[in-house]
Amino acid sequence: MNINADFVVAAGGKGFPRSLGTLLLNPCFHAVALFRLSALLYRGHLEPLAKIVWCLNRMLYHVDLDYKAKLAPGFRLVHGLGVVIGAGVVSEGPLTVYQGVTIGGSHGRHREDGRGGVFWQPHFGSDVTLYTNSCVFGPVYVGDGAIVKAARIVTEDVEPGRKI
Repeated sequence: MNINADFVVAAGGKGFPRSLGTLLLNPCFHAVALFRLSALLYRGHLEPLAKIVWCLNRMLYHVDLDYKAKLAPGFRLVHGLGVVIGAGVVSEGPLTVYQGVTIGGSHGRHREDGRGGVFWQPHFGSDVTLYTNSCVFGPVYVGDGAIVKAARIVTEDVEPGRKI
């Protein structure tokens, strides 16, 4: 299950005392765990329950992580307050998100994904980092290892390994 990889990332690979602290006291990990639970409920065709857990996550941790988003194992929130991730967002590998980041679609814009599908919200490669208050909008692809610096607005594709 994805939550195991999320936990390992949140605990930073530390030993037992640190990992116990993460499990019990880390609100960012708790927000990710609630996101995983709401996504599981949604995939199990229990959307009303998924919405309840999503709403609980918003109230408790001040994050809006849509249960329809497909975030790969290793998803990490760092100071997650104010993070918004839309329904169609996809990450192919670990994604690190800092405070105030907004990731979402742009109404009316969509494009083909090269595999016969269509997407309207951002897709992320593996090991992408989005720093404080950055925004990624529309049907864009952010390549593997890319870094989006603080307070940047991204509306076009980002090449793998690029820092913008």
